[in-house]
Amino acid sequence: MKNIELIFSDFCNIYGESYNVEFLRRSSKDINIIETTHKMEPTFLTENVDMIYMGCATEKKQEQTINLLMPHRDRIIELIDNGTIFLVTGNAIEIFGKEIQDGDRIIPALGIFDYTSKRFMTESRHNSQYVGVFTPSESEEEPIKMLGHKSQFSFSYRDKGFDDDFDFFVDLEIGIGMNKDTKHEGVYKNNFFATYSLGPFFILNPLFAKYLLRKMGLDDTIIYEENAIQAYNYRLNELVKTLG
Repeated sequence: MKNIELIFSDFCNIYGESYNVEFLRRSSKDINIIETTHKMEPTFLTENVDMIYMGCATEKKQEQTINLLMPHRDRIIELIDNGTIFLVTGNAIEIFGKEIQDGDRIIPALGIFDYTSKRFMTESRHNSQYVGVFTPSESEEEPIKMLGHKSQFSFSYRDKGFDDDFDFFVDLEIGIGMNKDTKHEGVYKNNFFATYSLGPFFILNPLFAKYLLRKMGLDDTIIYEENAIQAYNYRLNELVKTLG
C-alpha cells in the first residue's frame, strides 16, 4: 500500500485541489490517503509516506501554513533530498521559496528554493493557460506535454533569472512561467514537482498522473483512462489552435 499525505486539506483546497489525490486513489486500490488538517502534526514527521500533496490557499492561510511548516523545514529538505514525491500546486509553490513580498511586508518562507514571490494585490488578477513540456530525468521516460491554468495575484523572481541554473518543471510553449518574463514554469528537483497551475491538475494532465503512478511502483492505469486522454488531447489541440 502506498501512502499519500494531503497536507492541510482544510487550508489548501480553495480550487478543489484535494480531488487530485482522490483521482489517484480511484485509479489504484493500492493507494491510501492521509488527510492532515492544520491542527494535526504531519504524518511525514514520524512515518514514511510515498507522496506529499499541497494545494492552493488564501494569502492569510498561506502565511499560516508557512508558520506551521517552518519547524519542520529540515525534515522537508531531508524528504526532498531522499526522493520522496511532492506535488505542490497553485500559490503553495511560494511557501517553498525564500520569502513573499506584499507591499512593504516581507513574509519569510521556508527558504528551500532560490526565488522570491511578490504579490500585486492592487492590480487585476492574472488569468492564463499554458502548454509546455516536462522532461523527466529518467532515461526510459518520454517527455510529456503539460497543460495548466493560472489565476493569481503573485509571481516569483530570482536575481539570476529562471533561465540560468534553475531546476524548472515545465518548459512552456504557450503562456507565462514563474513570471511574465520567463517561459520556465515551476520547480522540479529529485521528485519534487511544483507549479503555479491550480485546480484539477491530474484531469488536465492524465499522462503525468500515469507517470507518478509508475514512480510509486504502481500500475499506471488511471480511472476513465480512455476518456481522460481523449479530453486531454482535445484540450491540447484547442489551446494550440487558439493561443498558439
